[in-house]
Formats: sequence, structure tokens, C-alpha cells
Amino acid sequence: MRRRYRLKNKRRFSAFIIFTVMVIVFTGMIANAGATSNVKQEYKTVKVKNGDTLWEIASTYNDDKDIREYIYNMKKLNNLESDIIHAGQILLLP
Repeated sequence: MRRRYRLKNKRRFSAFIIFTVMVIVFTGMIANAGATSNVKQEYKTVKVKNGDTLWEIASTYNDDKDIREYIYNMKKLNNLESDIIHAGQILLLP
């Protein structure tokens, strides 16, 4: 035996559908807001000399930001897992 369902309150069902669609659209808009653009970002580069440290490089090229934050951004940009850098290495600067 097949059971049939009937809507008892069509207005409430319509409101539910409209609300659900709005949530899906709004969520998609938020997700797309953080999408990266096709614009290539240009970075300054520096070649590491013998005896250089991340702190020295950051203090030279930092624009009055917190040096620790600048070093963190340098490490993130250059995929560095530690503070160790080597002479001849090319670093991108944020």
C-alpha cells in the first residue's frame, strides 16, 4: 500500500523552501568572497648572504609592522618550517 503525503500548510512549506534557497545562495556568496583572483602578486626578493638571519632581513625590509608578524609572513610565503636559511637562498618578501 502506497502512502500519500499532503501539505497541510502550503505557506509554511513555501517559506521553508525560500529560506533554504536563500541560505544556499548566501553561503555561496560568502565562499566566493574569499576566492583568489587571477592577478599575480609581485613580491620583492632578497638573496641570503652568509651570516644573514630572518630577523635581520625582516628588520631591514619591514614597514613599521611587528617584526614577529613579518617573519611569520616571510616563513609562510617561502614555505619555511624553521628559522634556518642558507647563503644563496632567494627569499620572497611580503
